[in-house]
Amino acid sequence: MGRQEIGLLLGVLLAALLREAGAVTCASGSSSLPLCPDATCNGQCIPAVGCYCNIGALPCLPSTCDPNTTPCCPVGLFWYSNISCCSDELNCEPACAVDEVCTNNAGITKCICDPDTYLHANRSEIVPTIECAGSAMTVSLKKCLLTRFNYNITGMHFANDSEVYCRDTSYPEVVANASMVKAQAIPLTGWCGNERTINTVDKKMTFSNVLYVPPATSGGLITSSIMKISFSCTYNMTMQTSLQTALRPILGTVTLPSVNGSGTISATMAAYMSNSYTDPYTVDKTLTVGDPLYIGISTTFQDGDTFRLRADKCVASPTNSTQSGVVLISGGCAATGDTDVQIIHNGDSLEVMFKIETFAFADQSEVYMTCEISLCKNTTLDDCKCSSTSRAARDTVTIQMDPIGISGSFSFNSGSHTDISLWAVLGSSVLALLSLKMI
Repeated sequence: MGRQEIGLLLGVLLAALLREAGAVTCASGSSSLPLCPDATCNGQCIPAVGCYCNIGALPCLPSTCDPNTTPCCPVGLFWYSNISCCSDELNCEPACAVDEVCTNNAGITKCICDPDTYLHANRSEIVPTIECAGSAMTVSLKKCLLTRFNYNITGMHFANDSEVYCRDTSYPEVVANASMVKAQAIPLTGWCGNERTINTVDKKMTFSNVLYVPPATSGGLITSSIMKISFSCTYNMTMQTSLQTALRPILGTVTLPSVNGSGTISATMAAYMSNSYTDPYTVDKTLTVGDPLYIGISTTFQDGDTFRLRADKCVASPTNSTQSGVVLISGGCAATGDTDVQIIHNGDSLEVMFKIETFAFADQSEVYMTCEISLCKNTTLDDCKCSSTSRAARDTVTIQMDPIGISGSFSFNSGSHTDISLWAVLGSSVLALLSLKMI
C-alpha cells in the first residue's frame, strides 16, 4: 500500500472518529442561505413548511428547530439536535439501531434495515419472545431478521382476524439497540381468537393464541411460507384478575376508607357463572330461573393477615332501594327464607363469596343486588364471623351491582326455565359512604 492510499485511509478513519465524537461541521450562513437569527433574515421555522426568512422569503439555517414537526434544513442538509444546526453529513434522528442504516430519500432521512447485518443468518435465528402483563400479551421479533427472509411485517395478524384491530397489530420499537417489531393481544376470552384454560388445582388461568406472519411478495415471487407463532400467558387466578380479563362484566364498585384514616380502598362486587369465580357474567350471557348464581366481592387491600372483608347484609330487590326485597345475608350469616343462600367465604379472607339460586320478582324486569360491607380485624374475639345480630358499632359502606335484567314474565315461585338476560354497562351505584372504624 502506497503513501497516497495510506493517507486516504487515515483521512477516512479520522473523519469517522470525529463523526463518532460529535465533531460535525455545521453549515455556515451565506448570501443565498442565511442564518435564521441574522438581522437581515429574521427567519422562523414553520411546522410542516420549513425555516424561512421573513425578509426576502429565502430558506434559512435555524439555531433551534423541532424536527418532529418541521423540515428544519434545506434540501441537502440534515438537522443535528445535539448541536442545534444543519450539516451536510447524513443524520437520522432518533439514531438508527445497530441492524439499520441511515438513508436519504429526497432530503428526508430514514432508518432502514441494513442488508449486511443478517446476510448469513439462518431462519432458525427467528426466535420470538413473549411478555405477559395484566393488560397485554406482547410478542416481539427482530424486524430486520424478518425482512431478511422476506416476511411482511405489516401483515401480521392473530388467529381470528375478522376485526381490523386483529390484523393491524404490529408496531416498531428499538430494544437493546436492535430494531424489533411487536404485536399485542389483550388477555380476554375470545379476543381475536384467544382461548382460555383454567387449572383449578394450581389456581391459574392461561390465555393462548397464534400470531401469523405472512410472506412478502416481490415481483410475484414468494420465497417464504407463512409463519405461525403459538404463544400463551399464564396468570394467577383471583376474582380481581378475572374481572380484568372479562369483556364488559356486570359489576359495582365502592370506596372504603382506609384502615389508618388516610387514603381509600376500593371494593368490587360481580356475578360469576361458577364456583371457580373466574368467569364473570357479561352483557351477552343468559341464565334461567333456578340456575346457580355466584356473587363475589373483592378488595384491593393487601393486609389479609390482620383484616378481613365481611358482608354484613345483602338484599336482592326489584328496585335500587333496599326497603323492600329478599334478604340474602343478615349479620354476616345466610338468611333463611324463600331463597337458598350458601356462603362460601365471608369474614375469613379479603374476598366474600356466596351462591344463590336464580330467581325473579313478579311483574318486574330487573333485580338489584346490594350489600353492606366492612373491613374487620381478625381478632381472637372472632369479630369477623357470622353472628345472629349485626353489630351496631360496625360502620359499613353499601355496594350495589348494576341491575340484572329479566326477559319474560313470571311469578316469584315460577318453576319454568325462563331466560334471564344479564345486561349492564360498567359503572356503579353507591348508595352510601360511611366512615369505617376498626375495633
